[in-house]
Amino acid sequence: MRDLIIKIALKIGIYKRLVKIDTYFKEKRMAKNFLRYGKETLIQADNAIRSCNAKMILNFGTLLGFYRDGGFIPYDFDLDVCMLASERPDNLREIMSDFGFSLKRQFYEKATNIITEEQFVYKGVQIDFFYLYEKEHDWYAFSARRHETKDWKEANRTDGFPSVIWPCKKCNIIEKEYIGHTFFVPELEKDWLSGVYGEDFMTPVKNWTEKGRETRMIRNTNRLYRASL
Repeated sequence: MRDLIIKIALKIGIYKRLVKIDTYFKEKRMAKNFLRYGKETLIQADNAIRSCNAKMILNFGTLLGFYRDGGFIPYDFDLDVCMLASERPDNLREIMSDFGFSLKRQFYEKATNIITEEQFVYKGVQIDFFYLYEKEHDWYAFSARRHETKDWKEANRTDGFPSVIWPCKKCNIIEKEYIGHTFFVPELEKDWLSGVYGEDFMTPVKNWTEKGRETRMIRNTNRLYRASL
């Protein structure tokens, strides 16, 4: 039924409007779960990754909130972390499952067959894992974007999803205490955050977009795809 509605919406030109409505209600549910279980989810994920002798590093919106606000951004509704791709265990899905997480999505780059991002869910809260790959003096991660015109199934079947590459300077990964728990963060927190959000990242912007901002984001010429789970 859902696929039929999408086909009709695409045909009559209201697909983008339906996506906005669906996204609005989805984010309302996510925000409610996040308020209740966000802290527990982040700590539980950290415990899971530490159990396999790897480091879960706070990143993107989660790192921004902790660095700037000392906690979660008030209007955020999911969690962002990263991990060195070389540290990702092959049985990560099973490890996360043992700690109460289910794998929701996995993105990969077909041209290289590398896993770029995995999204796990715990008590209705989503946590996105981005994998850092090494290149000379930098690490870099990928971030998938919504397809320009197609729903995700059609995009996955055909030309895949657009994405950006985010390069960040290699640095020491240190431990810091936030919200009563010790997490791994990059020593170059300010540099990483300005590379994602621009030099004015200390100024809160609720409806932030990349448009018109000086960041280090680079358009990826290879498309990303969702793996069958």
